[in-house]
Amino acid sequence: MAINKYIKKRLLSHKKLAQERTILANERNSLAYVRTGFASFALGIALIKLFEESMKWVYAGYAATILGIMLIIF
Repeated sequence: MAINKYIKKRLLSHKKLAQERTILANERNSLAYVRTGFASFALGIALIKLFEESMKWVYAGYAATILGIMLIIF
């Protein structure tokens, strides 16, 4: 009987730890999306400011800025 209680307790703690690892992994991935969004936003602003004479790069800058905003929001 004592062995069964020990096994059940160990399984419950194992499930709880697995759930906590999953939550932390989801949080880490969400923060990675936000970090990528800020980098894309900064890249877009830099492209717009540095290459004002070339419309191709300005449009790429606008696209990167919009992508960055979308990654930060969602």
